[in-house]
Amino acid sequence: MKIRIRGNSIRYRLDKADIATLEVQGKVEEETCIGAGALHFCIRARADIQQPAIRLEGTAVHLSIPAEQLQAWTGSNLTGFDAVITNPDGSVLKLLVEKDFKCLTERDEDESQAFDNPLNGHTC
Repeated sequence: MKIRIRGNSIRYRLDKADIATLEVQGKVEEETCIGAGALHFCIRARADIQQPAIRLEGTAVHLSIPAEQLQAWTGSNLTGFDAVITNPDGSVLKLLVEKDFKCLTERDEDESQAFDNPLNGHTC
């Protein structure tokens, strides 16, 4: 899982292995160690909610998505979905969850689990 944070937005990019884990286990997690601590990110399917929800617990970010919404997305050709969550102070957090596509240019990165890019082979 790749995570990009910019201002009040979080973008999650899941590869094939992440989506398979999410489908089988109902959640997918990523952790980044920083010194003696770690940042923890989790996306979890929940049957008991109707809208995406997110919470911060210490150094962990837990994103919950309605199970039906996740199942519809993972079983389709849709690239992703977004959500806007209002924070207690009235500000908004924008979320984007999408499939991770292979880059169109050479990169020094393992993309073996990335989805084929639909723009591969197209010219401008």
